Amino acid sequence: MSDLLQLAANQCRSSLTFCNARSFGSWREMSLGEALTLRARSLLEISAGKPCHVEAAEPPGLATFWAIPREEGGREGGKAGPSSGLASLPPLWHRRHGALSLAIMDYQASASWAAERMQSYRKDPDGWRSCKRTNEVAISWRPSTEFRGNLYKAEGIIPAKTEDVFKCLRPETGGLREKWDQNVKEVAVIEKINENVCITRTTTPSAFMKIISPREFLDVVLIRHDEDGTIASVATHVDHPLCPAQPNYVRGLNYPCGCICIPAPGEPNKTQLLSFFQTDLGGNLPQTVVESFFPSSITGFYSGLAKAVVYSTS
Repeated sequence: MSDLLQLAANQCRSSLTFCNARSFGSWREMSLGEALTLRARSLLEISAGKPCHVEAAEPPGLATFWAIPREEGGREGGKAGPSSGLASLPPLWHRRHGALSLAIMDYQASASWAAERMQSYRKDPDGWRSCKRTNEVAISWRPSTEFRGNLYKAEGIIPAKTEDVFKCLRPETGGLREKWDQNVKEVAVIEKINENVCITRTTTPSAFMKIISPREFLDVVLIRHDEDGTIASVATHVDHPLCPAQPNYVRGLNYPCGCICIPAPGEPNKTQLLSFFQTDLGGNLPQTVVESFFPSSITGFYSGLAKAVVYSTS
């Protein structure tokens, strides 16, 4: 029970408004102590597999469950929570139709979904329009199917081994990315789900002559190693109870995006870097600013990475 209370405490750090599960239409203020107790008890019901009233899942990666113990009014025959380990799925309370609900973000499912989307972008040759080309990278774009913005594809060759390139891209607290990427101020791993999946918070400085104010991004990141030596880092935006939006930052949203480091055939000291970017910067930025920013930012990303890899291996 103490572990459940600790898990509950991580989520309930202030007095919140919840629904009284015994009288479905009634709302009342609940003290922190009550919130902790109710949360822990509900978690215990679910983890023990007791009958609960459970309703359906929602968009990719977000599984929403109305978890009400049977003795508190839940219907007969309801299933308990998801089968995956409760400890790795941070629960969030929220309100839905006057019932106490428990939303569980399945981060692994979100990461897998993002990887599938990335693979579909990679395989689909249709609709790409060239927008910028340098000696290091060729950039193209097409309208995103995920949000009202653009999906950018970048392709280039980095003169280094695949493992060395990925070292500079690896999402880790205080890692190399902070040192070479001019568009990254700080990267912090908020939670490690398993050896391949983690939650990261990335902050960026002001950009584009300070027209774009500092941003923060909260993502689930999947790292995948393939048998042919390819290393991919895939991400998409999520919420996390331990990382609410911070003052002085605009919360941006990354839709399925990432980098795929592919060993160049016959050239072990070269890596083909295929990247996809699709970001909602948030705020009220003019579309012309957004469309001008990304090609320039991606060019700087490839240039900075190439220099960083050479420096880190010299």
